[in-house]
Parts: sequence; C-alpha cells; structure tokens
Amino acid sequence: MKLSLLLVLPLLLCAFQAANSTRDKALESLANAERNFAATSVKKGFHQAFVENMADDGIVFAPTPTNGKKLHAEAPESKILLTWYPAYADISASLDWGYTTGPYELKANPEDAKPVGAGFYLSVWKKQANGQWKVAIDMGNSFSPELIKEEVYQPTTATKGKTAKGAKEALLVKDVQKIQPYHSETLIYRHGEYPVKYKEVLIEAATNTNIVYTTLGHDISSAADMAYTYGSYTSSSGEKTETGHYLKVWKMLDSQWKLVAHNLVPDKK
Repeated sequence: MKLSLLLVLPLLLCAFQAANSTRDKALESLANAERNFAATSVKKGFHQAFVENMADDGIVFAPTPTNGKKLHAEAPESKILLTWYPAYADISASLDWGYTTGPYELKANPEDAKPVGAGFYLSVWKKQANGQWKVAIDMGNSFSPELIKEEVYQPTTATKGKTAKGAKEALLVKDVQKIQPYHSETLIYRHGEYPVKYKEVLIEAATNTNIVYTTLGHDISSAADMAYTYGSYTSSSGEKTETGHYLKVWKMLDSQWKLVAHNLVPDKK
C-alpha cells in the first residue's frame, strides 16, 4: 500500500503542476492583453484603444450602461492621456474569462507633469472565437490624484482542489441582498476613496444595508466559477439619497458565490 502511494504521488504532483502552469500562462496572457490595451491608449489615444479592445457588445458606464465600442468610435478626438496598468488579475478555470483591476491616471495633455484625474478601473475580459481577449465590461471609479500610489502586480493564485459550479439563480439572489457576501480579500471601490480590501474596512461601512440594488445584467464563465453582475443602486443616509450604477465580480469560494470586487459609482459626482 505504501509503495503504491509512493508511486502515485509524484504523478499527481506532476499533473497538478502542469495544470497550474497552463493556468498561469493563460492568466499572464490576460494581464498582457490589459497592458497592450494601455499601451495603445498612449500610442493612439484612449478612444481608439477602447475601440480596438472592447468586445462588440462590451459595456461601459456613461453613466448608464452603454455600448463601449460605439461610444468611443463616435467620440471626438481628444488630447487627454489616459494611462493605467493591472494591479490584480484572476482567471476562470475555463481559461477564457477573467478580470483585471488597477490604478489609472488622466492628464489633460500628454506633456503635462501632473495628472488632473486618477482612480481605479475594473474590467472583465472574455476570449473571443478568434482567441483574442476583449473587454466585456469596464467601470472606473475616481479619486483625487493625490491618493495615487504605485501598485505591485499581484496575480491571484489557483484555488486548491476542485471548485464547485455556481448557479445563476443563486448569483442573482445574492446580487440584491441587503448584506453583500464579502470575504476578507474582496476589493471595495467607492467614489473619492482609494480601493481597500474588506478585511481593512470598518464593518459598519462595509455592511451598509441602506443600499438597494437592481440587477440589469450578468454573465457567468463557462466553468460557472466566476461571474459579473451590473445594475443600478440607490443609497439612503438620512435625508440624502444617492443613485448610481455598480459592477460586481464574483467567484465560487467555499462552494458559494462570494464578491471579489464591488464597485459603486454615483451618477452625480
């Protein structure tokens, strides 16, 4: 029995390492697609970069959900320089669906020394029939350029063991819950603030039950282990009411849909 185990274990280890190597290469190709997207923004302007990198049905928020390729194709020329890079990235077990997120800076003119705008973007990517990565949905949140800081790229490591498949019905129920299913590493984006992980925020702020969500759309990876939802929200605090739109990225963790990114952008800033 012991001899059999000694013979089998190296084979299992090799299989695990091969699977991880394939996943890591796919994840790096996703991150490189984001980097190439950003490089095109510098070379050809951000409008053309979006035209070349958005899926035909890709969504951006302006502030309502809008076809991104059409919006940027019809936009007038601009001298604005928009730069960014991925700080975090993860990929589905299907290797054709994933997300990237990171800081961006905006300069009114390329030669300007200082940015006039900054924030964090959140993009979901899907591989197309021709094997190219394209952006399925993108939402940026903004904060003061004074808050910008250098980020080190942190690709998400592979989940150990077999990941459970999530159901659409469960996802849509969780999407509109009063208390959202965060986990310790969930990235939380709020207007005017640098993104933080759930474990770093006050419980009261993270579990705000005064937000009402209305789902407008969703997509689930073919492996059913990752998903995104987007929609509108209303947040009430005393006599103040805020309306806006959201983009959430989900992942199956401990056999349940959990948020990995939660982005709220008010319509009026």
